[in-house]
Amino acid sequence: PTFKEITYPCQVLFAILACIFNVVLIFIVQRSTNRDIGTYRILITYFALSDLYYTIVHFVVYPIPENYGNAFFVRGHGYYRELLGIALYFGAYGHAFPILIFHFLYRLLAIKHPQFLRYFSFFLFALIVTTAVSNAIWFSIFYWFFHPDSESLRILTPIFNGSIPLPVAHYIESAEQHAQAVYWTLNTYEDPRWRNLCGALVMGSCMATSYTIIVYCCFRINGYLKERLKSAKAMLLHHQLFRSLMYQSFVPLLTAYLPAGTSVIMPVFGFPIISVALAGPYACATHPLFDPIVLILTITEFRLA
Repeated sequence: PTFKEITYPCQVLFAILACIFNVVLIFIVQRSTNRDIGTYRILITYFALSDLYYTIVHFVVYPIPENYGNAFFVRGHGYYRELLGIALYFGAYGHAFPILIFHFLYRLLAIKHPQFLRYFSFFLFALIVTTAVSNAIWFSIFYWFFHPDSESLRILTPIFNGSIPLPVAHYIESAEQHAQAVYWTLNTYEDPRWRNLCGALVMGSCMATSYTIIVYCCFRINGYLKERLKSAKAMLLHHQLFRSLMYQSFVPLLTAYLPAGTSVIMPVFGFPIISVALAGPYACATHPLFDPIVLILTITEFRLA
């Protein structure tokens, strides 16, 4: 059996379960009568809808990231295998970061400055705009910065024609369907290809900036929670929501964001991670399933619904 035939059943299972649990979460949240949750239920629903969109795109495209030498390349192995599908997928992948940031910002406001939540409509508008911008940035990285060109195709020909064996089978006919970044024309640090390097820099900067903001918010929220500014019941809910956000942010960081991110970045320094093709499809398919399960299990009211 091929690599795809081995991994695809798991992808289908993860996609079905992710859709089920996210729909269940939306149903639970919309039925909740807990006034302490307030407008945060809209953000939870927004997150769940984002996960549903991501799951559908991942299922249709089924991207498998790979790298070799100084090159990163990724192609869809699902129902839609064109380069546009890869760009759409990574757009969905990238817009999760501002959503996480705005969740932490909301928690920060809800605990320390709840009076500002009266302007939630502006907050939600900013979230939608930022999500769209982030989606567009990540889309452009994989559709323009990592667009195949004659030089990258020439350098990667031994891979695409099967001369260099990799975990995923390659065919020269599908070479142009790959988003591909060859960072150096010759050896590492020799004759840079700036368009590809800039794409990797933009991607790495987006991820690093997002988690810098998230970590800062974590410290501030944790400090405010220790002050016990609200009733015991409200504080319990804040603790549960904060804990679920921590899980939703840092578990995918280890299981999906870092593996995918390093597969793009490490070839810049001449350290490819060939095994990423084995773990990537599983890792990137799991976090839309993990997100709703964490919320349902962490929040007492949701768990008992």
